[in-house]
Order: sequence, then structure tokens, then C-alpha cells
Amino acid sequence: MAISDTKLRSLYGKPYSGPTEMTDADGLSVRVSPRGVINFQYRYRWGGKQHRLGIGKYPAISLREARNVVAELKESLDRGLNPRHAERFAKAKSRPTVRDCLSYWRETYVDVNLRPRTKALYYATVLKHLSGAFEGIPQDEIPIRGWVDFFTAQERANPVRARQLLTQFRAAMGWCIRRQFIDNSSVMKLAPKDVGRKPEVGEVTLSYSQLAKIWLAIERSRASTANKLLHQLLMLYGARNTEMRCAVYSEFDLEEEVWLLPASRSKTNKIIRRPIFAQVSPLLEKLHTAYGEIIFPGTDLKKSMTIAGANRYLKRIQKDLGICDFTAHDFRRTLATRLSEEGVAPHVVEKMLGHDLGGVLAVYNKHDWIDEQRDAYELYASRIFEHIRKISD
Repeated sequence: MAISDTKLRSLYGKPYSGPTEMTDADGLSVRVSPRGVINFQYRYRWGGKQHRLGIGKYPAISLREARNVVAELKESLDRGLNPRHAERFAKAKSRPTVRDCLSYWRETYVDVNLRPRTKALYYATVLKHLSGAFEGIPQDEIPIRGWVDFFTAQERANPVRARQLLTQFRAAMGWCIRRQFIDNSSVMKLAPKDVGRKPEVGEVTLSYSQLAKIWLAIERSRASTANKLLHQLLMLYGARNTEMRCAVYSEFDLEEEVWLLPASRSKTNKIIRRPIFAQVSPLLEKLHTAYGEIIFPGTDLKKSMTIAGANRYLKRIQKDLGICDFTAHDFRRTLATRLSEEGVAPHVVEKMLGHDLGGVLAVYNKHDWIDEQRDAYELYASRIFEHIRKISD
């Protein structure tokens, strides 16, 4: 049944207890709250799913205007465009800014296609540092010289990040061009090799003595128990930062003595099984007693600490010690190197690191060598603790 102006006027601003939604035609409907607040909306199907798009409130938008808007949205749908982005395509015709382009890229690509960790990376880099660039200026008015100056300034602050930002920004603008949101962008003339430098391949491998000094510095620091034990467990396990930092207590099966990392949190998209060995069991119990299920919480104690918070802490430890520049990732390289020196088989070390095995092993051999991993972990931890005792005595 079609909606009428008379009906809307009779409902607006008055107590209402009837049906929440009333339909008009071509997907137009109104939602009426118990207080008589009336919202127009457009319902349509996209990608095999039902969607609802808010149009505005009555009487700020009249019934006639709402029907005109729906007609335009329906036309967008018929042309193969998602009506939700029709407004952004309209902006494209009126020359969008850098912020408009990045918002469109975020809404139609980043938030739709990427995994949470990759989304977080883009939010913390290109979306954070470039959304405000050349504010209010249509992007097609920004000359190549403007971009050169912009990235030169970024280069002075951090040459590695500058190249990363340009690479990600070019990907975003390329997406907008391919999707017909913009015709072109002068930044595409600037190649990543023209800005900053590549990150250096890590070469830091720590000695057992250095590991012992780091362990003691962590122990003596005034950080939270979660931050201390996170980095000590990273040192002992050689796990990726995110694997350990976002771990929950239920992933650790103390009865079977196995840490089962789910595929959803694995870089390889496969389950990773590592043993719970003698030296880490008391540390895990301590974390569980202190925090419960979220064993490495942030300041609010409700979710895992951020990567930025963890990195800041270890940077302070590194600065205070002054032994060399190292990161949590260097614990992985150190574990692999030291255990190779101890004669541990390469395939066991690869499993400890959470790597996929190549060739025939990857296809046919699903064995995790848990017992061999446990022996290697206990050997590695015992070497570290031997050096801790030497320094402490």
C-alpha cells in the first residue's frame, strides 16, 4: 500500500504503536519510531543479499523528494552500481579530494576484502597519514611537484615509511581509477623507487649472553606482568608477535601440553601446534591467575594489548641496555640460528617458527614433531637460563 503525505503528517511527532515499517513502491519505505520519528529508507538487493539504505528524516525530506532519490538510486542499481556508493560517485563528478578517494577505497576495498590484521595495517599507515593531505583541494588539481614535496617531507622523517606510504597510496588511487571513481591522479607518475628506501633485511642474531641480559632487564623493569611475560615468552617460543600477543588461555591445553594456534590467527591460514614445555608452564599459570582468559591484556584489561604498546616497551628495554638494535622479530631469527648450531633438524625448527614445509613434505607429511619441538625448546630455554645464572651470580 502506497504511503501518502496525509498519512505521514498524521504520524509525525505523535506516540505510535503500529507496524514499525511501511512500504511505498520501488523499494521505498518508512520506519516509524514509538515517538513518531519517521525515517525514509531504500531497500534493495546487492550481491545476493538484502540491503537497507537510509535516505533521511521526514519532514526535512518530503515524500516526493524521497521518491526522487529512490528513482536515482534505482537507476544506479540498474547500471550495476551499488546504491550505497551512489553519493560517492556523484562526488567523483564534482572532483573528489584525497580524503574522498581514501574513504571510497576504504569502504569498497579495505573494509570488504581484507583480513583484520591487514585492515589495521592500512588504518595505521596510509589512511592515518594521507587522509588529511591537501585538505579541501580536488585531487586532480595536485601537481606531481606537490606530491614530490609531500613525500620528500615524509622521507626526511622516516625513509622506510615514506616508501611504504607511497606504495599503499598508489594502490588506493589505482583502485579508484579502475572503479571509475576518478579519471587519473598525478601521484601515479611517482614510482616507489623514487622515494625513501626499502626496509633492510634483518640481520640481528642475539647471543645467549645478550638474551640473558634482555631477560633480566625485562624482569627488573616496572612494566605490567602481561608486558613482561609477553616478551619473555616471545623469546622462548620464537613465535610471531601477533600469535603470542593475541593468544588466549583456552588455546593452551595443559593436559595435552600443546599450544594450538587456530588457523584464523595464523599467518599461513593453517593450525600451528607447538608444545607447552617445562620452562613456560609456570609462566602461563601466572598469566592465567593474574588476567584470566585474555592473558596479555591492554590497559582496559578487556582485550589484548596493541602492537604499538608492546613495541614501545621493548624499545625502552633495548635503549636502556644499549647492546644493539633489536626487535621481537629478532628473537625468531635467534632461536632458529642457535638451535641450528645445536644440531636441531631444520624441519623441526621450521615447525617451531610456524612455517609451512615445502615440497612433498607440505603435501603428504602432516606430522608436527611435537616431541622433537619440546626437546629443542627445553634445550634452548636451558641455555638462556644458564647464562642468566652466570650473570646473576
